[in-house]
Amino acid sequence: MPVRLFLERVGGFLPAAVALTLPLAFLPAAADTYILLRASIAIAGACLGVGIALLIPPAAGLGNLRLPLAAAAGAAALAFAFSVSWPLSLAGSYTRYESLPMRLAYLGLMATSVWLLRRRVERDAVVAAFVFGTTVACLEALQQAFANVSFRPDGNLGNANLLAALITMAVPLAIDRARRGGLFVGPWAASVVAMAAGLVVTTSRSGALGVIAGCGALLVLAVPRRFTVPLAAASAAAVGGGVLFILLSPLRALNDDPAGLRLHLWQDGLRMFAARPLTGWGEETTGLAFGKFLTQDYAGQVTFDRVHSGVLDVAVTQGVLGLAALGWVLVVLFRAAWAKREERDVPALAAALVGYSVWVFFNFDWAPATAAFWLLAGTLWSSISLSPPGERAGVRGDKEVWRAAGAAGLVAAAVVFAVLPPLADTWYLQGRADLAVRADPLQAQYHWALGTLPELQKASDLGETDPGLYVQLGDAYLREGDRVNARRAYERALEIDPYYTPAAQRLASLA
Repeated sequence: MPVRLFLERVGGFLPAAVALTLPLAFLPAAADTYILLRASIAIAGACLGVGIALLIPPAAGLGNLRLPLAAAAGAAALAFAFSVSWPLSLAGSYTRYESLPMRLAYLGLMATSVWLLRRRVERDAVVAAFVFGTTVACLEALQQAFANVSFRPDGNLGNANLLAALITMAVPLAIDRARRGGLFVGPWAASVVAMAAGLVVTTSRSGALGVIAGCGALLVLAVPRRFTVPLAAASAAAVGGGVLFILLSPLRALNDDPAGLRLHLWQDGLRMFAARPLTGWGEETTGLAFGKFLTQDYAGQVTFDRVHSGVLDVAVTQGVLGLAALGWVLVVLFRAAWAKREERDVPALAAALVGYSVWVFFNFDWAPATAAFWLLAGTLWSSISLSPPGERAGVRGDKEVWRAAGAAGLVAAAVVFAVLPPLADTWYLQGRADLAVRADPLQAQYHWALGTLPELQKASDLGETDPGLYVQLGDAYLREGDRVNARRAYERALEIDPYYTPAAQRLASLA
């Protein structure tokens, strides 16, 4: 088999492989069992996908998405350039990882799906893999619920709301396939039932709203045009009614997460955005800066590193430029989906994106769910077929060399950003933080684990967002008789969380 044909076949099913592993993959051998591996899969999938696309003619061009995606990448780069902590924006905070590489990986996953998905069977494989993976995760959550686990069932996602986010996207896809009938109508219908049960045990209010919105969008996009307006109004009313029901019923305090808390956080987030409105504070830096804008202690010893609204989180980390670029991408995408809604796969894929968009409005981007969103967005664009296939036949010489070099560079990037971090985390779990810092020297958590004064200071320099580090650093300086640096460390802890009692107590003792 020629190399080019082999790469086309592998590349065609790479998005499906990513779609399958995002709901299912976790790494018990690592300290961060649930998030890190999935974040690494997203980065590796984007790097390998773009690398393959460099070596073969693309299935389709990005067309009208070319400039919006470039703008989104540029806005992310600008936010990084003006970040208040470059190391943190490059590596991401521990268990979150919403770094510059991750932001670029999301865009890369979308472009990869457009460039590599050549046949309908490959797009069908993406949908089937994602729904299957999410269904299995829901079955795991049901098993956890029946086992009376002490935490909210999460299907081994590490967070119940993350499973709910996947469900908001997978349910419209499964309903659409079930309504078509055919040989597999039974399994598709069964997956809908399993995911509905999974959503119930997660007790996710935003997940329920996302499913309502996604199913409503599916109806609006799939029915004849004369029913579009009344169904759109009914769907919007259903989502609005759901929000009101949550606010006015005991559900508003479900999971010890009162709905009013988000309203307060959003107000403080707007103040944070207003302080640096153009390029934001930098990817993943909310945990470092948000404390300056908190107006009260909302949850007692809980340090907030997110504004808990996807829109506001983008605004505070990437500024109005990032928000505008993201909006541009979504407007172009949904306008095209609306224009082509009579095509076979468009309604369900667009509805899946609507479901996630409603969910993330009340939450925040996180790799296991956000990577799936961008992967499905690329699958949607590839199914719209607005852009002609790219042609590179006959390209020879220097251009081929540069493409091969670019592909090799992306493989190297996949190793650095997607292979070494999980390796470091396995060593961290084994108590070998000394090896972990060699494999992933930008992750502050591993330097903190070493516990010496120089390593604690290094963790501080890398932008650790947990105020506990700075208390420990201050204590270390105090043991050395350095009251000046001890005071600075305690004050830094209170900048991150002004209501962090251990830091306040130690600072008072120095007075």
